[in-house]
Amino acid sequence: MDPELRALLRRLLLPVYLPTMLYAGGAAAILPVVPLVGLRLGMSVPQVALLGTLAGVLAVIGPIPTGRLVHRIGERAALMLGALVAIASIIACLIASTPTTGTWRLWLFAVAILVMSVGDLTWDLGRQTYLADEVPAHLRARAMTLFGGMMRVGRIIGPLIGAAVIALFGAPAAFVVHLVGATIGLLLVTRFVTPHALSGGSTGSGGLTPAPTRRQALRPILLVGAAVLILTAARTNRDLLLPLLGHYYGYHDSLVSLVFAVSSAAELILVLPAGTLMDRYGRAAVLVPCLALMGVGFAMTPIAGTVGGFFLFGGVLALGNGLGAGINKTLSADVTPAVGRARWMGLWNSVAGTGGLVGPAIVSVIAVGSTVVVASVATGALALVGAAWAAWWLPRLVPRTRPSTPASSGSD
Repeated sequence: MDPELRALLRRLLLPVYLPTMLYAGGAAAILPVVPLVGLRLGMSVPQVALLGTLAGVLAVIGPIPTGRLVHRIGERAALMLGALVAIASIIACLIASTPTTGTWRLWLFAVAILVMSVGDLTWDLGRQTYLADEVPAHLRARAMTLFGGMMRVGRIIGPLIGAAVIALFGAPAAFVVHLVGATIGLLLVTRFVTPHALSGGSTGSGGLTPAPTRRQALRPILLVGAAVLILTAARTNRDLLLPLLGHYYGYHDSLVSLVFAVSSAAELILVLPAGTLMDRYGRAAVLVPCLALMGVGFAMTPIAGTVGGFFLFGGVLALGNGLGAGINKTLSADVTPAVGRARWMGLWNSVAGTGGLVGPAIVSVIAVGSTVVVASVATGALALVGAAWAAWWLPRLVPRTRPSTPASSGSD
């Protein structure tokens, strides 16, 4: 490993990577229990679905005001505030889960889940902006890919720990897992994150970076962001369609879970190679084959009618998704201006996050008049369109970064 990269990753371990893994693990631990606790508190299935939809809408519209907040108070304060909001929300969920009576528990739980989403946004954008300003451009992809890899590790470990505590103490105990992870993450951020003197960032030469015009800033965010929006839609639909297709073809739940587990392992293998490819050959060298592989994988849906075909279907999607590890965060740093970065990153996250609503909408609309197989193939067609779009625009808007004189900390 490059000695400069090794030193950078060592410096970012405690302020960024470890808190990222802990927080992601806790958030993943509560994912399966949120609907269960909601149902036990008296929510109907449509109400639980509505709660999830509202959280998804917040993930789309929330980053823009959150970006303004991060720009105003700085990354370190935003990280601390986001963690504190999340911790308060987790405690509220635990209180709502206590064996008492009253509809107030249901309302407290619903509000806490939505407020927790706001805390998550603040935490995520604070880390993303801090990392973008800390990492030199020629090491950015590998650093960002490892950032995404730590999130994936957390999402594997968290549910495993959550399953153990749920088996011992019941579903609400998963919130304790998240509480512990968020609290330790907050302590690490408080101790090791160094406040930046200027939230907007600076150039390596010591002078302030000239602020671009609104048009200059918007063009790459929207054009490159469109490809990442499609990637987000494909990733969301993969998680949605795998269990739906398993049910459609009559597979046991354990087989579907096994495909998920194998896919997650395959994705982790590609984390570091993906970053190296991006830094060496450019972002298109990863995003284009990532979308193309996912497009091919979804197009292979008809062969998922056999067990071997189902594993192959999940495996191709996993390879495509794993190859794109960190691409969203890397491109967000590439295309957002250094001046006022948090605000522009908020817009980027809103554009990319829209895919999380677009993908399921495609499945819902198509499945009404057809089958989930057709919806899956349609998702593949969209991914292939995204690959072509990325192949055209990325080389023009995100030039390949060549290792040269490293920029100073806090530069691009």
